[in-house]
Amino acid sequence: MRTDSALKFGWFFLSYLFHIGFCVFAAVAPPIIFKGKSLTGILPAIDVLSNHASVGIFYFVGFGLFCLESLISIWVIQQVYMYFRGSGKSAEMKREAARSTMMAAL
Repeated sequence: MRTDSALKFGWFFLSYLFHIGFCVFAAVAPPIIFKGKSLTGILPAIDVLSNHASVGIFYFVGFGLFCLESLISIWVIQQVYMYFRGSGKSAEMKREAARSTMMAAL
């Protein structure tokens, strides 16, 4: 990403935000998309803890790891954003967007 264009940074931010969203979703694990006990979030952990205490503890460990992954991912995207803003790529991205808008208008 350091040697490529601002557009590559944009794709990175978009895909990494999707990754962070999934990690937060997996940490909560509501029974919306993945029905059952496929993600080790807080909601399945509470549900499983009442029947099988040992399995519930493993689910809480998974919940903690997903929370840790979410926090580390937020820190990483913040560091990459600070690099992006400091390297002048954001100004280049604005120029590219303006140039592509002009070309589309013509």
